[in-house]
Amino acid sequence: MDEMQLLRDFAGPAGLPAAGDLARKRAELITAATARRPARRRWVWGSAAAAGLAAAVTAVVALSPGATIVPPGPAPRPVTDPVSILYTAAAKARALPDVEPRPDQFLYTRTRLADGRENEFWASADGTHDGFQVLFGHESDIAGCRNGRRVQQEGRGRTVTHRCTPHPAAHPELPTDADAMLAYLHKSTYGEGDTLHDLGNEVVALAGGYLRPAARAALYEAVAKVPGLVARADAQGAAGRPVLGITWNSTTEHAISNQDEFLFDPATFAYLGSGTTGVVVRQGIVGSVRQRP
Repeated sequence: MDEMQLLRDFAGPAGLPAAGDLARKRAELITAATARRPARRRWVWGSAAAAGLAAAVTAVVALSPGATIVPPGPAPRPVTDPVSILYTAAAKARALPDVEPRPDQFLYTRTRLADGRENEFWASADGTHDGFQVLFGHESDIAGCRNGRRVQQEGRGRTVTHRCTPHPAAHPELPTDADAMLAYLHKSTYGEGDTLHDLGNEVVALAGGYLRPAARAALYEAVAKVPGLVARADAQGAAGRPVLGITWNSTTEHAISNQDEFLFDPATFAYLGSGTTGVVVRQGIVGSVRQRP
């Protein structure tokens, strides 16, 4: 018995379907296949995921540079222009859990330099408590500013008192709108001038501290309004890992060109620090100095 002849007798002659029909059926098949796979939300938040929010109130919250909530869906296309990088980073930041540190807590930060050395800092959330740092292997206290005075311990039991203004590591009351944030940056810039270099110093100081999600998003969107931004897709972190760099050229009153650079993780768009302070490899809110998230 010839089975193939039986099939031809039963079905009759059949030609190949049109190319358009093939493309349509292929798209329908792919859509049906992907629709059966439930989307899952993937959390990447340092070493703390489910317990992160509860720990924020009592002891430790990890805020590592990989900290972000990745929404379900296809992987985004590579972002190469500076405004798109900043707006993508703002969207990622806005999706993070909103945690407000207590005044008596500390922002822990570990940075890594290009030569592999690491530094650690415990900065007072409100700027009034004594912090701590391990700088190139040497430990020292960071005196808090209380009642307008900072008492710094020196060698042989000596102390030196300076006038001061608290510099909090956490900024709970910053603007959450891009235009308002840009006005705040111009008003609060370091130095006597209002140059891009001053603005860059202000952004580095704010971005390196702890910002609530809406304020961090507003900061990135405010920077996106600064003219002359340049994206560097070939930037590298301290360990030689590729990162996204946002730069601008700023000229001081002495006509010396300075370049500020803000580094972002190319996958999560988390802020990794500036080109001059090293790459942030770990950050979190802790309850006391020497404690690590």
